[in-house]
Amino acid sequence: MVPVSTVKAIVTILLVIDIFWLLYIIIRGYTESLLRTIIFGLILGLCLGYLQNTKLEKLSFQAIKNDLFPTKVRTYAYTKDEQNDLYSYKVVYTFLEPPPELKVEMDPNGKTFTISDLESVNQVLDQLNLPRVSGGGKELLSITGNQTDLGLYRWDNYEKGTLTLERGLYQNKQNMKSYYCITRITIDSRKY
Repeated sequence: MVPVSTVKAIVTILLVIDIFWLLYIIIRGYTESLLRTIIFGLILGLCLGYLQNTKLEKLSFQAIKNDLFPTKVRTYAYTKDEQNDLYSYKVVYTFLEPPPELKVEMDPNGKTFTISDLESVNQVLDQLNLPRVSGGGKELLSITGNQTDLGLYRWDNYEKGTLTLERGLYQNKQNMKSYYCITRITIDSRKY
């Protein structure tokens, strides 16, 4: 994952070099490489235009592919429960069947899972009209060592408070397939 600002700076520098090279070719009369230089400049210009208009903060091949060719976004049924007390305001989103898929991979210790594709979480947050998450993705059990944190992922620096995501295993009995899924998202906004 590379920050967009870094790639934007690199593409801008290459585009400036390409423009200077194009001017050099035109002044010197070297028309053999004129077409290649123009095509390379157009490609760099298209890349720079994409980078200036993208909502992505970090680039990967998978994120670019999903941004350019978005998959059909499924809508998920969920319930929303709001809890307000003296110290906090909680919003709990519980997903009904079939819940959204969570792409995870097992850690080397063989006990915990890490979210392998944060975009799968961000697509669900987009559907709920919530801000996206960045970074993180480690299971809370691997951080705290507490067995009650099994299947939980937490972002303390989330824009609207503390976001907690609960992982579950969904089994589709019609086609006998199972996958890890998001069962519940909780946002806790502390008042103190």
